[in-house]
Amino acid sequence: MHMFRRFRPSLASAFWMAAMAALWLFFVPVRVGGMASYIIVIGNSMEPGFHIGDLIVTHEESTYRVGDAVVYRNGELENFVFHRIIAEGEGRFTLKGDNNTWTDTYQPTGDEIIGKLWLRIPKGGKVIQAIRQPAVMALIAGALGGFLALGWFPARAKSRKQMNNHRLAAIKQKVQNVFRPASSNSSSSSQGVLFETGFFVLGLVAFSSLILGIVAFSRPAARIVSNEIGYDQLGFFAYSAQAPQGVYDANTLKNGDPIFPNLTCTVDVTFQYTLVAMQAENIAGAYQLTASISEPTSGWQRTIVLQDKTPFSGNAFGVNAKLDLCKVEKLIQDMEQSTDFRSGSYLLTISPNIEVNGQLAGRSFDTTFNPALTFRYDHVHFYLLKEDATNENVLNVSIHGALSGERVEANSLRILGRDFAVPALRWIAMLGLVISLGGLAYLAWSIQTLAQRDPAQLARIRYGAQMVDVSNTALPLSNPVVEIGSLDDLGKLAERFQTVIWHTDRGGTHTYDVQGGGTLYRLVISASKTESAVPEGEAEEKS
Repeated sequence: MHMFRRFRPSLASAFWMAAMAALWLFFVPVRVGGMASYIIVIGNSMEPGFHIGDLIVTHEESTYRVGDAVVYRNGELENFVFHRIIAEGEGRFTLKGDNNTWTDTYQPTGDEIIGKLWLRIPKGGKVIQAIRQPAVMALIAGALGGFLALGWFPARAKSRKQMNNHRLAAIKQKVQNVFRPASSNSSSSSQGVLFETGFFVLGLVAFSSLILGIVAFSRPAARIVSNEIGYDQLGFFAYSAQAPQGVYDANTLKNGDPIFPNLTCTVDVTFQYTLVAMQAENIAGAYQLTASISEPTSGWQRTIVLQDKTPFSGNAFGVNAKLDLCKVEKLIQDMEQSTDFRSGSYLLTISPNIEVNGQLAGRSFDTTFNPALTFRYDHVHFYLLKEDATNENVLNVSIHGALSGERVEANSLRILGRDFAVPALRWIAMLGLVISLGGLAYLAWSIQTLAQRDPAQLARIRYGAQMVDVSNTALPLSNPVVEIGSLDDLGKLAERFQTVIWHTDRGGTHTYDVQGGGTLYRLVISASKTESAVPEGEAEEKS
């Protein structure tokens, strides 16, 4: 409608501002505050979907899943790699190129992933590489210098400046109107600025909500993520025995000391088990403490049961048993006499053979734990074997495990480094659209009502910046008078002749004049708000 013509630039400014913000957010690199990272494909590991020279645009995500094509920083190669996730476990990802038959040796964490594939520009990387060539850069610099030189010509510079800065100036003016009240003395002019500001703000909210809604509704509201529940199984061995004075510091053999069967045959063996896990329930199982004597070269082995298979419940238990080393020596001697096979050393291994089950965070849990305390026997003494336990205490064993699974959670969108739930963004977008469209409808209804109730005030609102109030029209009386049918046509004439609209108020009858091309164009709005004609005798008076 013609009556809304003045407010169209406000909506256009709001649209361009929202569009520029969206373009900046989605395409500007992360280093300057955007969301995008740009990678040029330099290998064929991702063919046939991606080729050498393609430009890959990625966006950082809050989580990554199997099947996502991502760019990550490879700590071994000290370079960026564009491959696809094929597995996930314990906070790390396994990746492989679509065209490769092997997986990447480096497994990055989520923090080492730069972003997920968002846009592929075929051959875009080759264009960028071509632009980087010194000759091309010099040519571009020369062309830019030539364009800048043209700006020294006043006429061209003025025209170009008006053309390039028109939208930015309009947007700047709308933003200033939001934070700075109108300074005009005319209440109608101030009301017009308020209407413009209202259309700009509501339009900005509407277009921003629309863009946000498109992005939010293009993503699923929920996602399935890997949810591993970690747990630790701890085992603590200890052994002790009585010994005669003079061989050890005391008459008691303690952890770490060698054991001489000639001094003592019976050793007390202790084992403590602890399961450390969050939300552990109904934990139970069984254990059986055994001692195994073996000869590694031949594979000969005998097992001695120190504690029969015993059930337990709860996260921890302890067991004490006695080990007869003289019995172990007798088994070795019998084997050597029967087989005529003799070895320089044997291994004695003590194991708890634990089976444990229950629930962790509502999931079924079933695992085993079988640490080993190993001694070497050389026909003289038993001593603790530490060859494979560098910088570790072989008496204390800890094994970390993870119960894999998946859970459903609200999907999220990362914007400016922060994660926002997609369902919440959908509600915000819909609420913003409803409020802004309702507000625009209310403004349109207000203007429509004003047009019917007081056309003169509507004219002031629409053309207040071009209108000059005079007490008595002082235009040349010799000019021919042409009656205009609508205020819009009069406004177009004022723009064509680049002049103002002269307004005269004669007791409720408003006269609007535009002078141009030797002609006086006139519109009269009477107090009845329906008559638009030159009052009788007016033309004769001025002629």
